[in-house]
Amino acid sequence: MGEVVELPKLHRTRAGKSDARKASSAKVRRLKQRAKQGAFTTGTLSLPILGELMRTLPSAPPLPPGEALLEAGVLAFRRETSGETLILLISKKRSKNWGIPKGKCVPHLSFPENAAKEAYEEAGVLGAISPSAVGMFRARKRGSPARAERTMEIWVYLLEVAEMLADWPEKRKRKTRWVSCEAAARQLREPVLAHLCHRLAQS
Repeated sequence: MGEVVELPKLHRTRAGKSDARKASSAKVRRLKQRAKQGAFTTGTLSLPILGELMRTLPSAPPLPPGEALLEAGVLAFRRETSGETLILLISKKRSKNWGIPKGKCVPHLSFPENAAKEAYEEAGVLGAISPSAVGMFRARKRGSPARAERTMEIWVYLLEVAEMLADWPEKRKRKTRWVSCEAAARQLREPVLAHLCHRLAQS
């Protein structure tokens, strides 16, 4: 769920494959540069409940090696002047449901950096990221007709939003909305995410 790189129409020719490789390499270089510049995060998150959430990270039966696709996700939130906590939701590409920024991990970034990268690319937000995951859940990902479904293992990080950008890579592909913790818990169908929303409301 990263940037969209437009490839030439003749992408199946040798020249097209070469162009695709060059575009992919250029994308990796840009992401590395952003990571070095701290473009995805403004610092490390510190919350009173953070230690508790990291210690009580839900466990699940291990999967055989190679069975799950590892992804990093972000539960992004902000504090209103009234003291209320709001959660950021984004529209999903394949359904009308709402979800959180998440995506496949790239190897040159840490898990927290991957999570912050997804928040930037999919929702245009920057902020302080938790140093460790506060939740994990699994979901099934539909493959193409020729490929079977795969299991995704999504590791969730908290991100306190410090900046909302005017433009970002997937702005024209997704909608974003800020909702109360209670509303987010109802709209996010994953129990782990609903639990985190409730805990944020109490913090």
